[in-house]
Amino acid sequence: MKILQMHADFIEYTPVKKEIRAAEEADSRTVREEDIVVLFTAFEAGDDAALVKQAVAEAKDFLARLGATRVMLYPFAHLSQDLAPPGDALQLLLAMEKDAAGAGLEVRRAPFGWTKALQIKVKGHPLAEMSRSYGAGAATERPQAKGRPKRELTDAEAMGRLRRSDFVGLPEGDHRTIGERLDLFSFQEVSPGMVYLHAKGLVLRNLLVDFLRGELARGGYQEVSTPTLANTALWQVSGHSAHYKDNMFLTALGDEEMGLKPMNCPSHFLIYRSRKWSFRELPVRYAAFDPLFRNELSGVSSGLFRVKSLTQDDAHVIATEEQAEGELAKMLEMMERVYGTFGLQYKVKISTRPDDSMGTNDEWERATGTLVRAVKSKGWPYEVKEKEGNFYSPKIDVDVKDSLGREWQCGTFQLDFQMPKRFKLSYTGSDGKEHTPVVLHRTILGSLERFMGVILEHYRGSLPVWLSPVQARVIPLSDEHLPYATTVLSSLVSAGVRAEGDFGSGTMGGKIRDAQLQKIPYMLVVGKKEEDSGSVAVRTRGGEQTFGVNVGDFVARLKEEVAAHR
Repeated sequence: MKILQMHADFIEYTPVKKEIRAAEEADSRTVREEDIVVLFTAFEAGDDAALVKQAVAEAKDFLARLGATRVMLYPFAHLSQDLAPPGDALQLLLAMEKDAAGAGLEVRRAPFGWTKALQIKVKGHPLAEMSRSYGAGAATERPQAKGRPKRELTDAEAMGRLRRSDFVGLPEGDHRTIGERLDLFSFQEVSPGMVYLHAKGLVLRNLLVDFLRGELARGGYQEVSTPTLANTALWQVSGHSAHYKDNMFLTALGDEEMGLKPMNCPSHFLIYRSRKWSFRELPVRYAAFDPLFRNELSGVSSGLFRVKSLTQDDAHVIATEEQAEGELAKMLEMMERVYGTFGLQYKVKISTRPDDSMGTNDEWERATGTLVRAVKSKGWPYEVKEKEGNFYSPKIDVDVKDSLGREWQCGTFQLDFQMPKRFKLSYTGSDGKEHTPVVLHRTILGSLERFMGVILEHYRGSLPVWLSPVQARVIPLSDEHLPYATTVLSSLVSAGVRAEGDFGSGTMGGKIRDAQLQKIPYMLVVGKKEEDSGSVAVRTRGGEQTFGVNVGDFVARLKEEVAAHR
């Protein structure tokens, strides 16, 4: 049995279609529940009533830690590839519902055997997402540092794993549908929850990184990189082992337990510790785009919104406490510029000290006060999320709103007094004595993968010119005009335009439709008239046409759009 526990601000679903004959009866009304713990559950072959009772008992303890009593059972087959027969799974689900009610929980349940349109907004505190595995699958869900699999797959079994995860029955505006249609990315069963970026998808990701690097240069950041694998002692020092180890990928190197890093901050502290610092050199601003690994909800079911391998626009500023408020103000100004570039609106939340936390009340009050003053100085309204800070710091969380009015948590800003003490960070003050700095943690886009999904849906696939993996496609009217079309394409590429040619067989109308479906901003059509005049006919993806355009003038106009981030 696989369970993903999520403490949600809300969950909303609408039954869309029966997927199996064993499906329950359900109507098509939309169900919405607020402030509830959701148990996404997959029943596996061999699961029984005893495992159900164990899962319910642990879920009850989890809810008690959160001070919650309301739970939703949500059948979610995507969590496993070794599912129990549908009839058995339904009986286990009904038994779980009965046991949970008997344990004093207020129980809601989503219908079994249906495709459902789902929205969920997860709370921001450290315990909001927890994965669990029971029964035979538990031994392989979280392997020990030592040991090998009991057997290797046969060739036939291995070939059977080399399948692509298709997105069937999703709306046209879903980023998974858009990504597949535009050939940006795919998900493969051999790497569950991890995205395969195709060539155009990697161009999009790199454009986001390049854009952010420009902001980092303006802000005085140093970009660094640290190893993906480290001894788990690193996270014992930081305190993450007690709060996050269940969501880490662990392995062994000799007799040492190692882990793939789920966050960058401990590694950045080691860089800082590699030399002595004076107060005159602070603040020190580190930024990174290293891959991170978190064993959370499968990316196949949520696409780019919830992946196990991700990249953050992560930064850590090590400063004196007196510098913290000014540094935070600069971060918020950077956030305004970045979100403004994408036309994203946003709202702000401040999360305070949770019960399970480290540090003194005075430290938390000073840190929280600094965050509040920074937000108030911008004139932003904000919501206080009581006890939803991290275990080591309060935080500002920023939800962006896309063109459809949906909200996505992206930016996070934290003022941390605890990690510098745990890692014994120091600087020499003006008095010649050693002092402990503070750390500001921040992301603006958050997970780049998730942000890609947000903007694909925000723009409905029609990315602005500066972000489009292909900015122009050259289309000759016939084979007779191929040499001139090739010359035009060469001129575009030499000028730095991301261009390609459609030089294959097919009708002109079909080629135009294909370019429009690919959301390419500009189509440059060339025939005899254009060849004779050394020009191109420019057609936009919206259908507007301009004839007799000089290639150099087109390039200049396109570069103006790119410079203006249009």
